[in-house]
Amino acid sequence: AARDLIPGRASCAREGVAPLVKLVCAHRIPLAADTFWSMLHEDPYESRWAEAIGLRAYRELERHENPSEIYRRIQVEVALPNALLSLIRRAGASGPPSYVEEQWRSRNERVVRWRITPNTFADRARASGIVRVEPRGPASCERFLDGSIEVGVPLVGTLIERMAVAMVVDSYEKGAKLAGRI
Repeated sequence: AARDLIPGRASCAREGVAPLVKLVCAHRIPLAADTFWSMLHEDPYESRWAEAIGLRAYRELERHENPSEIYRRIQVEVALPNALLSLIRRAGASGPPSYVEEQWRSRNERVVRWRITPNTFADRARASGIVRVEPRGPASCERFLDGSIEVGVPLVGTLIERMAVAMVVDSYEKGAKLAGRI
């Protein structure tokens, strides 16, 4: 579980080993919970966040709204280190490294359920979880991620899992810094 939060930094813990890894993160955000929640999945925050973490593409493909939630399907193209990209290609991947993220954002709570399916190895790798935002006084909040990553790809599964965990931690730190500047 997440422990010993340091203001302005992510605290993440990993439990288990490939093929199923549990990821729990907590991150302090220097904004009121409602303020952060209202900008979390909207521009300019979302496009600046995608740029800050080095995504090659972040495109909303589909959006449906109903009284209880907003559903989004997003195509994400990531930049990977050449060594990891080479290993993934040798394991059978082709095309740019990318995934589809589905989000179900509650209209009644500050909670988003999400699921990620990679375009390559979709039958052997997936990630899912919940993100929630909770108030921590009048001018700050905490973002929590509770998720799992499952990678069943021989030879590169553990490397993909480590890369995914590193990307989450990095994106949380950069997202918190960005939130404080918008």
